[in-house]
Amino acid sequence: MSAAEIREQMGGNWEERSDGWWLPLPPEQIRAAAGSMLAGGARFVALVVSPDSQGVFGMSWHWDLKGTLLSVTTTLAAGKPAPSIVDIYIGADWAERETRDYYAVPFEGRLSTPPLMLREEDAPGMMLSPEAGRP
Repeated sequence: MSAAEIREQMGGNWEERSDGWWLPLPPEQIRAAAGSMLAGGARFVALVVSPDSQGVFGMSWHWDLKGTLLSVTTTLAAGKPAPSIVDIYIGADWAERETRDYYAVPFEGRLSTPPLMLREEDAPGMMLSPEAGRP
C-alpha cells in the first residue's frame, strides 16, 4: 500500500508539510490510525510529546512508509490517559514507557507501563516543571 492509499483509506484533513503528512485526530481515533498504518505496511518511528505551560500535552505518532512520513497528532490534558498502541506496534513499548517516565502520561490499554529510565520507586514526570502541570 502507498502513503496516498493509507491517507485515502483513513480519510480526514491531512496536511502536507515539508516533513511529511500530518493528521489531527481525537485521542479515541489514535488506535484505529495505528491499525491502518500497520495494515498499510508503515513502520512505527516515534512518539513525540510536547507539554505546554497550561498542562496540555501535544502528542504525535510518526510512521514511515517507503520514505514518506505519516504523522497523527492529538492533545491531552495532564493526567488524562493516552491510547496505547503497544499491542498493535510492539516497537512503541519504549516510546510509551519513556513518555510515562518523562511526562507522567498514563497509557490506557496497557497491563503495565514499567519505568524505562526511572527506578520503580521514582515518581514519573521528571521533565515537567510546576508550570507544565506536574502533579
